Amino acid sequence: MRYWIAKIILLAIIFLTLSCDENLDPFGDSADRYVLNAIIRGDTTFQTVTLTKNYSVENFDPYSSTEDPAIKNAVIRIWNGDKIAILKDTTIDPPEGSQYNRPYTVFYTNNFQPDPNSQVEIEAILPNGKRLTSQADVPAQIKIYTSQSSDRIPPTDADEIKIAWMSDQTDPMFIIRVAIYYFKLVDGVRQRNVLTIPINYVKYGEEYIPNYPKPLSKDIYFLDMSTVDQAMELISKDDPDKSNYIILSCIAEVLSLNEELSFYYNATSRDRDIYSVKLDETDFSNIENGYGLFGVYMRTYHVMRFTHEYIRSFGYEPGLTDVTINN
Repeated sequence: MRYWIAKIILLAIIFLTLSCDENLDPFGDSADRYVLNAIIRGDTTFQTVTLTKNYSVENFDPYSSTEDPAIKNAVIRIWNGDKIAILKDTTIDPPEGSQYNRPYTVFYTNNFQPDPNSQVEIEAILPNGKRLTSQADVPAQIKIYTSQSSDRIPPTDADEIKIAWMSDQTDPMFIIRVAIYYFKLVDGVRQRNVLTIPINYVKYGEEYIPNYPKPLSKDIYFLDMSTVDQAMELISKDDPDKSNYIILSCIAEVLSLNEELSFYYNATSRDRDIYSVKLDETDFSNIENGYGLFGVYMRTYHVMRFTHEYIRSFGYEPGLTDVTINN
């Protein structure tokens, strides 16, 4: 019996010794994978595309890499019916505060705007000959229903703001963003600022957390004036000198997402509500022979003016002419 126990222990020691000589790679094989991302805007001729590849790091921090993942010298073209554009590449600096601390490559064109209710396609041919493709439907145009939308703040006959729009999009998905535009005087210099207004504020401990609207399938949006009031107060939070703030206007931005963007948003959205926590990362791709996202959205705006009386009730200064009943 002792003989067999000793033999088992010896085999275990040999196994552990051999295992220690092996290099354990938690990342596995890193075959080249290519990522094409392009969000086409239907309201402008300026479009941008990024083309990158996967890369490895020696730790678990992706920003520690010194390798540029961008693919250069690729040929990227997009087309919509008879319209076609071949994109140029350029290098731009990362936005302020970005963890990606070096310039990166983007492809762009300033001469491509797809038609509403059509189809747009993209093709990227890499220097190694690999071809990435995709196609997407272009959403219908959005038109603000001005006679049914608020044009001033506060409204003359309601305690809520209303924005209505029209679109013949099938199975639409809309995202709306309402924001206050204003200047803040800093050492006598006007600094432009934007404050996005949530659908409401939820008290969490001693703080009020903004709860932003989720995507809509309806073509109408309501915003309670009490939320607008709270947003106006937050503009100068903890600043006793309210006269340093010059209020301009409130602009509602309505986006219509195509099917691919709708799927992506629903698959990856982390903010279902202010209490939800997402523990895993969702993969979504509609790129053939690669990874990434190719989508299209339409956008429109609606401007609402503040009355001077309302602006001054917070101690702020108006930056535009006053709103009259006949405007």
